[in-house]
Amino acid sequence: MSGTSKPTCDLRRTVLAYHELAPEKPAYSYALSCHNFEQHLRLAAELGNNSPFKNSPLIVSFDDGHVSNYIHALPLLEKYACKATFFVIAGRIGGHKDFMTWEHLQELVALGHRVESHGWSHTFLTRCSDPELDVELARSKELLEERLGIAVTALSAPHGRWDRRVARVSARVGYRQLYTSTPWIAQLEMEQVEIIGRLVMQQSMDRAYLLRWLTMGRTRAGLGRIRHGLKQSAQRILGNKIYYQLWARFSGWNGPDDTVLGVDR
Repeated sequence: MSGTSKPTCDLRRTVLAYHELAPEKPAYSYALSCHNFEQHLRLAAELGNNSPFKNSPLIVSFDDGHVSNYIHALPLLEKYACKATFFVIAGRIGGHKDFMTWEHLQELVALGHRVESHGWSHTFLTRCSDPELDVELARSKELLEERLGIAVTALSAPHGRWDRRVARVSARVGYRQLYTSTPWIAQLEMEQVEIIGRLVMQQSMDRAYLLRWLTMGRTRAGLGRIRHGLKQSAQRILGNKIYYQLWARFSGWNGPDDTVLGVDR
């Protein structure tokens, strides 16, 4: 492995969650430069040949459906023969300049990538009424299947917010997998839906960071779970609105003051 010694222990199989990509280092902490993203793909390719897994322990996914995923990420994914899953906000496709078009998504599917649901409008699913939750989950699934001619069986929870009710409705409308935005959750099944955790990528997470993550021991993993538990407590105490405002201030997000484009944290 160029410039890095090979790990000698088992690697933590991890689903990575990306958002926007940019040619240069962006101010927004949850957007990555193309350089960093390519370093991640190169590492994934190398580990695929040198790990105890048949495939790389790093699995790539994207949230929202931002047009930078097509412009910047797709050429790099094809360069490294890496297939990704794109969770898209169905209500934003084809009608907003910052999001991909239906033609973009059709090309992704034709190239062997997965396109799945990120809800209809990117609202907090846990505060939806029952009818609203049905719309968010069923409407997005139905439109994606109709326009792309595919089966949509996975959902990424907007803002990472989910609970048992969300899992139950997800199963009822036909989802089989529910992806979250925390890597600390153990893979489990709830309400006949597989719950899968992910590591949300930030621009500070370089190749070395990913290697440390993949090979971390029990002590560091335990500390990470404690920190995540504290963050979840802060979310409950502050409420979604105040927590989101604080997150936007410290992450460098300067988009509209709503939940549509917020990162899934």
